[in-house]
Amino acid sequence: MIILRHNSLPADDLFAIETIMLKTSDHPYQHALDYSLHGKSRSEVYGFIAGIFKRIGICQTLGTTTSDFLDLLIDIEREYNDNPYHSFYHAVDVAMVLYHMLEEYGMSEYLNQFDLAMLMLAALFHDIGHPGNNNNFEVSCHTERALQYNNLSVLESHSSTIALQLLEKHNYLRHIESKSREYSCPITQQEFKSSIVKMILATDMVCHFTLKDNIAILHDKIKSSSQMQQLFQNTVSIESTLKPLFNDCNDPFEYFKSNHFSQTAAAITTTTTTTADSTTVLDKNERLMMCNILIHAADVSNPCRPWSVFYQQSRMVCVEFFRQGEQELSLGLPVSPNMDQKIANPSKINVGFIDYIVHPYFEALSKLYPKSIELVDACTKNRQEWLDLATETIHDVHDIPSIRATLGTSPPPATTMTIAAGTVQIPDAIMQERARFLLAFKRSASLNNVPQQQQQPQQLLTPPLVPTKRRKSEEVASFGVLRQIHHARSSSISKKRRKSEELSLYMRNQPKMVSFFE
Repeated sequence: MIILRHNSLPADDLFAIETIMLKTSDHPYQHALDYSLHGKSRSEVYGFIAGIFKRIGICQTLGTTTSDFLDLLIDIEREYNDNPYHSFYHAVDVAMVLYHMLEEYGMSEYLNQFDLAMLMLAALFHDIGHPGNNNNFEVSCHTERALQYNNLSVLESHSSTIALQLLEKHNYLRHIESKSREYSCPITQQEFKSSIVKMILATDMVCHFTLKDNIAILHDKIKSSSQMQQLFQNTVSIESTLKPLFNDCNDPFEYFKSNHFSQTAAAITTTTTTTADSTTVLDKNERLMMCNILIHAADVSNPCRPWSVFYQQSRMVCVEFFRQGEQELSLGLPVSPNMDQKIANPSKINVGFIDYIVHPYFEALSKLYPKSIELVDACTKNRQEWLDLATETIHDVHDIPSIRATLGTSPPPATTMTIAAGTVQIPDAIMQERARFLLAFKRSASLNNVPQQQQQPQQLLTPPLVPTKRRKSEEVASFGVLRQIHHARSSSISKKRRKSEELSLYMRNQPKMVSFFE
């Protein structure tokens, strides 16, 4: 029986929520990536996410009840704005994708129960209070939020503040210290909150390329640890050197900790440790990095979903983009990339998102979790779907109420790509690497003796003018050829040489790991 302390719902709704919760927790794979929460009733959404939390055992881990969680969830929904994309539905959707990745692809393998609890709560909190525009807009308009957080990961910091306020209001972590000792994973309330804040901050798109690099670093660490254990027949701890995301003067967590945590929380030390949990090959900081990697993966995972879901989500993203573009025009600001409805093309937006952000990221993740290669395959298929919709336009922007604009004059950065999760600068090296990939893509297609239309470099993302079915077979075949080439290169180093290099890596006294937010 569900009893709420801070909120109230009709008895019929509570009964429906509990029924759906039990059904979801008993049938974990009933809702796969093709399941969309849009258009579902509040009771179904609440019951669904409560069922996932019950299935993972989060309430049991934290020493809370289903009633406690539902009370918190109602307040979480209340703090989300009614945006086309960044809404409560998006938060629950990200949590659902995370659950699928953890269960279906074994991505919980290196995490403990408290890591999972932090991760799933962070997913629900990660865009709470989102105003429907991005960080560049906040900074350009000199908003109160931008000033409050010193222009550092503004929206993520804002979400973190609301998250801490709700956890405090519900005293949701009141049993965390005693429960964590029971599980032999001692953690304080403030450490738990600190980890949630870091995960939310990691959803800022400025983290993307560092997160991708750290996937490879953790992969090497896990692989080396496994080989060393086989060699020495016992547990061997190998240190890794993860890439820090920010320098000291631009670290949003340090600024947030100093200005927006309580005095007790402000005393938290960020000194890194290299002591691994007894049940995992990764130490505490590496597991936190893994959580950062996974929440970001779920946040940008739409291109890896079935086409019907991806297409629906993409349209909502574009509506939110174009709405911000109109606000920027009305304020005399330069319109952000992909946000001018008159020139933006949804097909090119999504193909670029796949080519430069999603496909490389999930391809790297599949090296760590091989079962997730199907997400890469889905991404490839969806890329072709968008190429087939090269003339697609969106006209329903004015049907969505505009957000309140805040005056300002500073323009956003010029060399950027804007996507649903935020605005990211694409390094020149990445642009060149992807251009080479697409060039190889074109050349590999010619192996099938398919005529190729001559294109200019800036038209690499434009579909060739050939029939749809032929284009589809060409690109699928080409991606297959490229994947074979990639796998052949990655395995070209002999086992003997690889083993020697990894043994040398272990024997050296490497520097200690640097925290994500140094």
